Amino acid sequence: MRKHALHVMTTGKQTVSEVADILRHCPTEGIDVLHIREKTSSAREITEWYTQLKPLLQASEVYINDRLDAALAVQAQGVQLAYNSLSLNDSRRILPATVRIGCSVHSVEEAVQAAGQGADYVLFGHIYESNSKPGLAPRGVKVLAEVVAACTIPVIAIGGIEPDNVGEVLSTGCAGVAMLSSVLLHSDPAAQILRFREAIDRTHHIPRSGFH
Repeated sequence: MRKHALHVMTTGKQTVSEVADILRHCPTEGIDVLHIREKTSSAREITEWYTQLKPLLQASEVYINDRLDAALAVQAQGVQLAYNSLSLNDSRRILPATVRIGCSVHSVEEAVQAAGQGADYVLFGHIYESNSKPGLAPRGVKVLAEVVAACTIPVIAIGGIEPDNVGEVLSTGCAGVAMLSSVLLHSDPAAQILRFREAIDRTHHIPRSGFH
């Protein structure tokens, strides 16, 4: 069993056909979770994304961000809630008990609150400067470590993470890392997944709470 998880998110800048073509040429067994994160897509479109991508990810879980209706329709294994999604309490009432619920947080207080409300894990960032968050100061590994120390559930780090800084990120005790453009918009996504997987797997750091 892997110590740390690798989450990859769709970018909102590619079609489902483009992403599917990328995944067909990638070592997808290196990905623990793929998130369908398409903020402008309808529920119907997101179900089509899931239907097309899930067969390409036999060894990976596929989560749906925000759209619980689509997640229910395809029986997704997990969902990721944003600040404008349904509340954790409402989501838990709607979803089967087997569905993992993650929550995006941006502070120690938000992470502790999410854990207290029953989230299965939190996604915290952004850790480093990130093209997806232009002009916003990164929160850094110091605050990430504070979140991990305060939180009773797994913490996945996101934002500006690259293979050469994975070790620093995992030194905080977080449960894994997530990325958008640095995989699916990379010039060589297959090689990038291998780089991330190698960097993650060779670390000697132990997650405070593992993502299993």
